[in-house]
Amino acid sequence: MIHEGHRKRMNEKLAAGELLQEHEKLEMLLFNAYPRRNTNPVAHALLNTFGSMKGVFEAELKDLVAIEGVGESVALYIKCVALCCKTAYGADGEEEEYLKNYGDFKRFSAKRLRGRTSETLEVYFLEKSGKVKYIFSRTDSDEHKVSLKREEIPSVIAAVKPYGMLIAHNHLTGGSSPSPRDDKFTSEIQMLCDLNGIILYDHCIYASDNDIFSYFGEGRIDEIKSKYNLNAIIDKTE
Repeated sequence: MIHEGHRKRMNEKLAAGELLQEHEKLEMLLFNAYPRRNTNPVAHALLNTFGSMKGVFEAELKDLVAIEGVGESVALYIKCVALCCKTAYGADGEEEEYLKNYGDFKRFSAKRLRGRTSETLEVYFLEKSGKVKYIFSRTDSDEHKVSLKREEIPSVIAAVKPYGMLIAHNHLTGGSSPSPRDDKFTSEIQMLCDLNGIILYDHCIYASDNDIFSYFGEGRIDEIKSKYNLNAIIDKTE
């Protein structure tokens, strides 16, 4: 019960945005590894041995297991968290992606959508530099359709606060020509972007490496932007 009270206080501290010391961060990370145990001594032991959180994450599995109180399952948990952090922040040897022109976007979307066996929707959220800040990817059980809840994309926008966005999805049959449903979705995303001060650069539809439709390349994105923006709607109501 004492540990439960401590964990509750730590969670409240995190939720309130209070500054956490390094050992507190590691202590909280280990809550999931030790459901009913005081993680403070283990966190201190790890930091004392490896010097920092970075040192803990970069430690060899055998060295983690050698720490008193850290078994193989906990050591594997730490290594998995470290791997997730490296993947999320581009520290695993992969270069950060920058999409600065249609060629970059075509290459990137083709790489990600090539070989998919179900229709997949991806939205790439970009910084002003063109760096890919976040990727939203969705595949449904229906291999020929992707369904979204209305609040999903707005929620990501609120969290990520991108400068610009790119949309990509694949067609499994019938080539890359957009359907009325594709046009409608692009128009809705453009309206959402306009309301949030975000630039919608393009929407690409991948059928194969040699068959990729671009709303930008076909002049369709500018046409959609001219119709689906706040000023155009206001003009229609006057």
